[in-house]
Amino acid sequence: MTFEKLQAENAELRRQLEEAEDTIHAIRSGGVDAFVVEDSEGRRVYTLEGADRYYRVLAEQMQQGAAMLHLDGSIVYSNRRFAEMLNVPHEQLIGKLLDEYIALEDRPIYDNLLGQGQTRTARGEARLRRSDGELLSAYLTFNSLQKDTGASIGVLVTDLTSQKHHEQLTAAHDALREAEALFHTLADNIPQLAWMAEAGTDGQIHWFNQNWFDYTGTTLEEMKGSGWHAVHHPDHAHRVISQFAAHVKAGLDWEDTFPIRGKDGTYRWFLSRMKVIRDESGSIVRIFGTNTDVTDQRLMAEELLQNAADMAEADRRKDEFLATLAHELRNPLAPVRNAVQILHMKGPVVPELQWVSEVIERQIQHMTCLIEGLMDVSRINQGKIELKREWVDLAKVVQGAVEVSRPLIEDNGHTLNVVLPPKPIVIDADHVRLTQVLLNLLNNSAKYTEQGGRIDLGAKLRGNEVVISIRDNGIGISVDNLPKVFRMFSQVESALSRSQGGLGIGLCLVKRLVEMHGGRVEAHSDGLGKGSEFTVHLPVVEEQTYHVQRNEGNHKAMPMSSLRILVVDDNRDAAFSLAKLLKMMGNEVSLAHDGEEAVTAADEFKADVILLDIGLPKLNGYKACRSIRAQSWGKRIFIIAVTGWGQDDDKRKSEEAGFDWHMTKPVDPKSLMTLLTDLQTGKTP
Repeated sequence: MTFEKLQAENAELRRQLEEAEDTIHAIRSGGVDAFVVEDSEGRRVYTLEGADRYYRVLAEQMQQGAAMLHLDGSIVYSNRRFAEMLNVPHEQLIGKLLDEYIALEDRPIYDNLLGQGQTRTARGEARLRRSDGELLSAYLTFNSLQKDTGASIGVLVTDLTSQKHHEQLTAAHDALREAEALFHTLADNIPQLAWMAEAGTDGQIHWFNQNWFDYTGTTLEEMKGSGWHAVHHPDHAHRVISQFAAHVKAGLDWEDTFPIRGKDGTYRWFLSRMKVIRDESGSIVRIFGTNTDVTDQRLMAEELLQNAADMAEADRRKDEFLATLAHELRNPLAPVRNAVQILHMKGPVVPELQWVSEVIERQIQHMTCLIEGLMDVSRINQGKIELKREWVDLAKVVQGAVEVSRPLIEDNGHTLNVVLPPKPIVIDADHVRLTQVLLNLLNNSAKYTEQGGRIDLGAKLRGNEVVISIRDNGIGISVDNLPKVFRMFSQVESALSRSQGGLGIGLCLVKRLVEMHGGRVEAHSDGLGKGSEFTVHLPVVEEQTYHVQRNEGNHKAMPMSSLRILVVDDNRDAAFSLAKLLKMMGNEVSLAHDGEEAVTAADEFKADVILLDIGLPKLNGYKACRSIRAQSWGKRIFIIAVTGWGQDDDKRKSEEAGFDWHMTKPVDPKSLMTLLTDLQTGKTP
């Protein structure tokens, strides 16, 4: 029964009760005790006993609870329905205060209704407490039954439990419908394709969002059952469907990437994620999944991979180019260096000729340094440089760098000031590489300082590191260029504006070598025209002890030897100049200009030593060396690779081919003659 119907019945019963109340009031007022009488005009007159009985009959027929109360709230009468509501026997209610059956929290509501009901009709909701402790929602109507004296109060009680339950169910249903509507709204407006599958099956999908249908051009009827399989790419369908079904059956989350066909027939890649949703007991209540379009991301990733591969290939080609460039530059330098050495060995010459030979030798040295710089950067990039560490005195490193850089400094008319601590500073470093670092920085200052400038080189101990500073009053560095100075091929000025600008690799090489030593290098300048300062920070040896070795000097006489030497080089200038130099040192020399000729000449000449180029016509140096080694007489010959190829990989190849030694062009004559002298005296190189 609905609440509205109960209210209607209640109103009708109330009307009848009020009519009965009026009758009782009339009888009591006249003092009549008759049950039913008729007056002279035939009207029915109720006695007090009859009216009360009539009132009670009506009350017992009601579906609502009914009771009469004294003004203090004690129960005078209750119908059986009211007793059933409270789960109390009918006879036990009489004399009890009604507030004993009102929920404690609702007693203020009851007290207010009871007070109002003494003079007028009062209505409100309150909860009744049954004898079993259960709370019953009720609608209470209070009426005064004795209008003149207010001697008693009638109460009608309507049970709202079923209505409240119905309202709760309705509210829950409305909330569920609202939640479902919100879910569908959200699901249809997310950029992903979304779907739901049944738990415990082989993966039957029963719901898709609107984006799925918009993208695939399908309908729900077409997708039901296994129809959704058709949108998968044939190359991926079996894997995707089998893995999906297995994860659904096992109740496991799943993720995969695969192509899905669109309504235009083309495929796009989607990242599919499936989430198994469980309730508090752990049971699967829903399987929800999304497909996110990752086609563009895949294309970007593939493009990045291709770019990385292209960059790696470009880097490889760059290394090949640098190696080839170094080889091609070294080849012409070799005969020039040999010719200069021959000029020196001819004895006293006119001053002009002496000056010419010194100029040529300095420029050869400069070009050799440029070539080695290129190769060093390439080697560092490939991780092929290993430092030969030892305890070295910083002062000796500085001295070596200054000696090599001094000609350039003096040619530019600069003043160089060197200030070092009085006590030795010991560094665990590669002496040659650290000298190379300071040399590059000194040369850099010399080149970028106007004629007659000033260069200051100093070092200070700061804690567990030494700070080496090289400062000049040169052209300076702009704010924009300062962060770029250590980049490969970066230059402060264009190649056209400064003839001694170099290749832009010196500072890059400095940074790499310093970092390999566990240090750092920094650049500072207040701007263009305000000079530059480079500081190198390097860790020092904690215990500053160093044994100074006696300097034996660098000017040794050229060693001599008397060996049978075969020189093999297709560059005739290089071959003839080296042969001439070797003869002047006391050796017997023969020449060959290709690989096949080298093998024949080695046997006929009975060579002790072969200086063999690698890049030869007819038979390259590797093959020629192997052919010689294959002969019984060829095993005793000391074979030296003399080549423009100087990479670590080139040295490895020459060793594998059977070479005993590897020398890179242009060969230092002193180093070569020292090696030959050691061979003649029986020393093992």
